[in-house]
Amino acid sequence: MADPGTNRSARTTGRAPTSDRAPVRGGRKVGRKPAFDTADAVAAAFAEGIDRFTMSSVAARLGVVPAALYRLFPSRDDLVIACLDAAGATIARPETDMTWRAVLRTWADECWRLCEDYPGLESVLYSFPAAPTRIDEVFRAYADHLAQLGKTLPQVMFALDFIGDTVLASHLGVSSMRAVQDDGRTGLETVRDAVGDMEATLQPKEWWTGRRAMDTKVEFILTGLERDWPET
Repeated sequence: MADPGTNRSARTTGRAPTSDRAPVRGGRKVGRKPAFDTADAVAAAFAEGIDRFTMSSVAARLGVVPAALYRLFPSRDDLVIACLDAAGATIARPETDMTWRAVLRTWADECWRLCEDYPGLESVLYSFPAAPTRIDEVFRAYADHLAQLGKTLPQVMFALDFIGDTVLASHLGVSSMRAVQDDGRTGLETVRDAVGDMEATLQPKEWWTGRRAMDTKVEFILTGLERDWPET
């Protein structure tokens, strides 16, 4: 049973009874660590789909209330930017002994990989105006390498933009062929059913769900660049 004198003292002074615990040093409040951090929020946004996540859906995936997420990211755009930065940080830079063709193939491969690793990214890159500014260091790395091979910055940016647009557009088409519709059919199956037994000029192919057409387009661009590198 508690000592009546102690309880009386606490009521009189307004202070809690003393404890045997050592005082916390440094004057800092001790509290529970945050349930999530920036990296967790970015991973949750990617899991929801960078092109379609909502702050509420990300918060639910994290197991927190939306207000907690807004404390880290004041707006959805701020979280989109964090996602773009995280994806951009994974882009491979040119290796020292690469030829200009190898450099541009690497760029094409990396653009495709990003779309594969982060579903919906290609849609965001087309709809979010500031997206290219998040990988300026990557552009600089490619530009510096190609400058050593005699290419000007305008020439480099033309090539990177042309190839990047080609890859992203190709992946948008591939994604639509892979996507499962409400009726359970993939996009490719939907096209096949629409064509049926018609002798249509455009016959759906299995490779529409892969990168074959994209690779052919990129090689076509590289062949053209052997003759002329336009400037933008």
